[in-house]
Amino acid sequence: MTIDPVDDILRLHGFSGPWQLLPATGIANRIYATADIVLRVATDHEEAVPDARTESVAAPVAHQAGILTPRLIAFDDSRTLVARPYSLWERVHGETLGLAQLDPARQMEVWRQVGQQILQLHSTVTDCPDPDGYLDEPDRELDLHPALRRWADSGHAPQGGVRQMEELISELLPLAVRGGDGRCFLHNDLHEMNIMCTREARLLALLDWGDAGWGDPVLDFAAVPFALLPAALEGFGRENRPRLGDCPEARLVWDRLEEALDDAADDPSCTVPLAAYREFLDRG
Repeated sequence: MTIDPVDDILRLHGFSGPWQLLPATGIANRIYATADIVLRVATDHEEAVPDARTESVAAPVAHQAGILTPRLIAFDDSRTLVARPYSLWERVHGETLGLAQLDPARQMEVWRQVGQQILQLHSTVTDCPDPDGYLDEPDRELDLHPALRRWADSGHAPQGGVRQMEELISELLPLAVRGGDGRCFLHNDLHEMNIMCTREARLLALLDWGDAGWGDPVLDFAAVPFALLPAALEGFGRENRPRLGDCPEARLVWDRLEEALDDAADDPSCTVPLAAYREFLDRG
């Protein structure tokens, strides 16, 4: 059962045909689809409307730059047919990476292609008109002490782990504060539920541009699973690493610390991979 006038919306924009409600992988949209069109209607979540507006500005620019992302057909914030913004998109038929259960080699191949798309995005999008100020302002959390205290108080930290994490935070903070030497246009939310691919590991699309904006290029790697980060960086290209600024490894690790601490505080089966972080930094 739907609470949205799907048929009326489709008809207004010249489309028709049978449609279905698709399971949403996030909380910002209700999603419907015909064979060729996807309709996304913003939910009542506090971030839904700002994200829809950001996406309406960012996604067309990315698509025009040749980034693998669906074409935006229409964006409506008039509240005429439905009391929320909605958007119509060309449908991409494929698998959501986070649900596809690909083997490790194929996951690595998808993330390698994502790295190529990140490079293309950063190097080709040099302007994004934003007259209404809809773009996000990508940034990183710099105060990790609340997350560190939660981990310490949970009793899940191994002996010496809190001290080692304190040392790592102190070491990386100056570089995290400084950020990248240059700003570029970011998707800023490239996690596995926002990536579509085939079961043969061909990248099809980067979805959900609701957090896009200008910022430190390293932030586009922040949601890449740490074990798969080398694959994404390989796709980006070692020869292009200067685009990430000085000491990108420090920021690549920093951007994982808060989530790792929160996960480890909530679930004793989750560990903070301090040794892996150190190895990554040393290998830099």
